[in-house]
Amino acid sequence: MITKEKLERYKKFKGDVDKWVFSQKDGADEVMNGADWSEIDKLMQRLKIEKNGFASQDYRTETERVMKKTVESGEAIKMAKEMDF
Repeated sequence: MITKEKLERYKKFKGDVDKWVFSQKDGADEVMNGADWSEIDKLMQRLKIEKNGFASQDYRTETERVMKKTVESGEAIKMAKEMDF
């Protein structure tokens, strides 16, 4: 599940997985794991495709469905949509 806390962590590293991995002590992050990062990364890719005008209506509908299924709250969805880097 994508939470606001996980989105904050993703935002802190500007979506750069390498910076996130190398910042971890003892190879662990208490907030999120690699699967969480990947899930956020996929969502960010979908949202970027939409923001750049390359998404069909079906794609937008599917993105909304994915967000309702994988993102914790309306606040977290809003936060994800507002992220830009």
